[in-house]
Amino acid sequence: MTEKEKPETRSSQPEPRKPKTGDREPGQRGFTTGACTQAATRAAALTVATGYVPCEAAKDGKHLGDREKTGSVEITLPGGETAVFKITMHAEGVCSVFKDAGSDPDITDGVQVFACVVARLDGRFYVDGAEGVGRVTRAGLAVKPGRAAINPVPLKHIRDEARRVLPRGAEVTVSLPAGEELAPRTFNPRLGIIGGLSILGTSGRVEPWSTAAYQESLIPQLDVAMAAGIREPVLVPGAKGEKAAVGAGFDPAAVVQSGNFMGMMMRAAAGRGFRRLALVGHAAKLAKLARGDFDTHSRRSPMPLDVLADAALACGWSSRQAQALEMLPTTEAAVRKLMKTGKCEVLDEVARRVAATASKEFGLKAEVLLTGSSGEVVGKAARQEQSA
Repeated sequence: MTEKEKPETRSSQPEPRKPKTGDREPGQRGFTTGACTQAATRAAALTVATGYVPCEAAKDGKHLGDREKTGSVEITLPGGETAVFKITMHAEGVCSVFKDAGSDPDITDGVQVFACVVARLDGRFYVDGAEGVGRVTRAGLAVKPGRAAINPVPLKHIRDEARRVLPRGAEVTVSLPAGEELAPRTFNPRLGIIGGLSILGTSGRVEPWSTAAYQESLIPQLDVAMAAGIREPVLVPGAKGEKAAVGAGFDPAAVVQSGNFMGMMMRAAAGRGFRRLALVGHAAKLAKLARGDFDTHSRRSPMPLDVLADAALACGWSSRQAQALEMLPTTEAAVRKLMKTGKCEVLDEVARRVAATASKEFGLKAEVLLTGSSGEVVGKAARQEQSA
């Protein structure tokens, strides 16, 4: 909605309480932005059709909330589950839902999702985004450039919800007033989605503390890179790796953040037809790949001091020297020791082993740059050094 279109709200009536993650029991499931938009759309369409605040699935036959302003709707989520949402009516055709992400630490938890519905008489149904909903600017995503960042599954269910209530046609406009402020904390800017958040969700549900949604948010970076003509993506664990990659001369458009899921991203890259790539990041992260730890989170993969020690043996170190390296408290301490003593060949050997793992496990020819705490390159393996 534009500023001109924003309805006045009744300040005398309290709105439903904004949920807070800390109030919930561990393991509580939540709802996606797509599900919240679907519910807000149904509610807004019902106010257009009836002129009243909807009250579906009332408790014990009693109305839930203030009859003049708040109520509830029941929808079937994309995953087939039914759910009841509390809604606020701001004006006829304008309703909102507060997103409840359950116990998942989702930055969109508590965001207010608005749907504005206007009836049509030509049998057509349109869905678009307004304030706080991102706009796609690059090819490679499920949504075409120029359109609002409303993914196909929620788009279908939003449209279907409007069609059920207003079968002769409707226009649905989605807005998230907090979206533009929150967007920089997501992958949207990297994906070329500007101006706000995306409306997402394939099942309608958010699983608590799930890594699946985070992993799904990483992979589209590869699709965008491919659509932009990038032939060799550069995988980095995070922002420091990205800075190091750009400093080493790699094209910023080719840089893809992988978090702790380097293995998953290499598999996804290979599945999309990439045959060559670069891996750039701190030695403490990337060295773990040499022993086949493709989820590099510290809870699932210990420090790779053993990898460095084994590489040292391969470079001619004595068992005593290698053991002393492995006994250091951190990988960073080991890297500093190697740099101080001029034994960079050990880190080059680690880089070669990382590259060999990428070739063996994923069929990828990889250039590898290991960095220190300041982003400086401390070990490397060029593709021509590899037999793959």
